[in-house]
Amino acid sequence: MDGVTSMSDNFLQAYAELLDFIANHPEIEIGESVTSIPEDVRPDFYARFNSARNVFVEEKFPEYLSKSRRLQEEYYKAIDDAAGLLSPEDAPEINRLRRYLRDPKESLARELFDPLFDLLKKRETPDSFEKRASAGICELFPVVYRGGYEKWVILGLANLLEAEKALRVPVRELQPGDRAKSAAYAPMEEVPSPMESSAFFFSQPAKAIFAVPDFIIRSAKLNRFIGIRSEFKEGIYNALNASHEREWYPVDVDLLILLASGLTLVYVDERPERVSLIADASKFCRPDLLLWCVDTQAVSRKEALGKMAIADLRLRPSRGSFIAANDSWPESGDPDELRALNEQMRGEASRIRVLTVGFDCLQLSPVIEALCDAEGSAITT
Repeated sequence: MDGVTSMSDNFLQAYAELLDFIANHPEIEIGESVTSIPEDVRPDFYARFNSARNVFVEEKFPEYLSKSRRLQEEYYKAIDDAAGLLSPEDAPEINRLRRYLRDPKESLARELFDPLFDLLKKRETPDSFEKRASAGICELFPVVYRGGYEKWVILGLANLLEAEKALRVPVRELQPGDRAKSAAYAPMEEVPSPMESSAFFFSQPAKAIFAVPDFIIRSAKLNRFIGIRSEFKEGIYNALNASHEREWYPVDVDLLILLASGLTLVYVDERPERVSLIADASKFCRPDLLLWCVDTQAVSRKEALGKMAIADLRLRPSRGSFIAANDSWPESGDPDELRALNEQMRGEASRIRVLTVGFDCLQLSPVIEALCDAEGSAITT
């Protein structure tokens, strides 16, 4: 245990218990080129291994855990509010965002799996282990927290829209032997009709042949159908029956990079089949509204406005673009920065509205008002 003085006493104790267990069970082999943990001792080994990981996260990242617990609580409250109408289910592959909302501590502790084994194998020193483990958690947390907050916002919108019916588009996945070619030579297939269902994928399958909404709801408040898509992934096939009433953009690399950055796409129409396709291999449906959910501790107001201005200029949503922030940004004491932000809001980002939402879904009401705007006029701040 030499050299681990920078680590906490509780972690040192948990790690020492793990080392003692290994020492008392010579049948366990953990070395540079071997990892052998017999089945009869495996549960007890991993109980101690996982305890050490959990203690590390608890002591090094209490703020992350506190924010995560609040988000988890609010997310499941929103699920309860939508109970019977919207119920998320797992896609064939459970992604890290789903794991995070289920068990934030376990999700963050997963980042310590390889580093802790490498510490046992002496591939890592105590200091390098701590740096590597901390770096992994610091890289993961902003991504999963923002994504989890986005899921809460989407459910909050559905509740504000007074959803009276939910539909899903039962798009199939690419199967072994199916052809997956470039967009110009992608196979043609029809997009399935939306079907009434209370279940929707938490995250759309990665191999779905089309990009379709997470769900489509019939809004009693708008008397329209609303399609919402998060975690965009491009389509693989070309659609035979894309709606002629919608406007389409060609899919290119810049568009895919933009859409991969966490935008929520919102569509409104009188008929659900018109919003059943978000994108196929070659074209992308122009959204009616853009939403970007942000953590104000991870991105500055200036950065958020700059990024959203790029998205708004490229996608030109007819009913404007919104930034939904989990907290207010601290006011800058720099008058030049304040002046620059004001200029930005009056200039290129004038269609963008910033909402400090926190966990009060009523703060999303301006989004509902924008969707009610039949003319789709630009939204100003």
